[in-house]
Amino acid sequence: MTLKKHVVIAHGDCDGVISTFLYIKHFMMDAYPDHVVLGFTQPWRAIIEIGNFPIHKCSSLALLDVAIDKDLFSFLVNYIMSGVPVTIIDHHYTSSKWIEKLREIGAKIVWGLAPSTPSLMVSKLSITLNPYEEILVRVADVCEGSECNDSYISSLSDKVKLAISIDPSDINFMRELVDIMLKGYDLSSYEKLDIKYRKAKWLLKRLVTIAQERSIDLGSVIISGFKEAETRIFAGLFGIAATELSRKCGKDVILVRKEESKIVVTVRSPRGLALEYCRLIVSVFGGKYGGHREAASATLPDINLDEVISRLRDSSMWRPIAEGRSRDE
Repeated sequence: MTLKKHVVIAHGDCDGVISTFLYIKHFMMDAYPDHVVLGFTQPWRAIIEIGNFPIHKCSSLALLDVAIDKDLFSFLVNYIMSGVPVTIIDHHYTSSKWIEKLREIGAKIVWGLAPSTPSLMVSKLSITLNPYEEILVRVADVCEGSECNDSYISSLSDKVKLAISIDPSDINFMRELVDIMLKGYDLSSYEKLDIKYRKAKWLLKRLVTIAQERSIDLGSVIISGFKEAETRIFAGLFGIAATELSRKCGKDVILVRKEESKIVVTVRSPRGLALEYCRLIVSVFGGKYGGHREAASATLPDINLDEVISRLRDSSMWRPIAEGRSRDE
């Protein structure tokens, strides 16, 4: 007989890791760790990660901070219709299109626009936090872009965000972070976190410099491209680098990179146009996109990187945004 387990899959970032800690701590401690499996994923490979835990092996499935799109919606329908209890807790704007449809067929949905998924959980699930948990929720908010005047929170947020981002495939490290939080240990004194952070800090500085040096300036937006070898070096730091560069230049930023068999576009827009940029890019090249108005990304098919950059540098591509005609779908 196959032993079924509760499967919890979260976005492999600071927000997702802290969401996982809160979910386990408040709703699954009686089953953890023996009867719970933790997975962490990136938007483009969520279906692959979930597929590692087929229906017949799942007692339940929880998705935390994972944006829902058409493909993931269709994939989840099979789990729900097979009787697997599915819980979705998410704060991504683009998930809104699919949330009600999932709720109608039996998924438990916790969705809303919030600074972070942990903040959403606190507001929607009536979680009572202890001081340690309050700090971690604030850390998640800052990692998602909220302002903070507390030096300790800001420093810890920077450490956790960068340490995770330097290698988004290091799922064991994220699991270790969850275990440390469940034990109530101080993350700032975790040596492995500090080692990863210091390496990531150096790489981030280099990445921002390269992105700025090779940027194509279109006035209100700058574009930089990266080859596959560079993507392997800088791993998951592109989102943070785009944010840093946007703040530094005071402009919207689009970073385009070749990654395995796809092109990944990372967008940061203080003007709240990130989803607009991504929608237009996908309408031209195909693929899918998701995220928030200020921070979004798109995954495109395996196209020549130089061709993509050439098309994006054509100012006529962005005319719908300039004229205010573009709308999220």
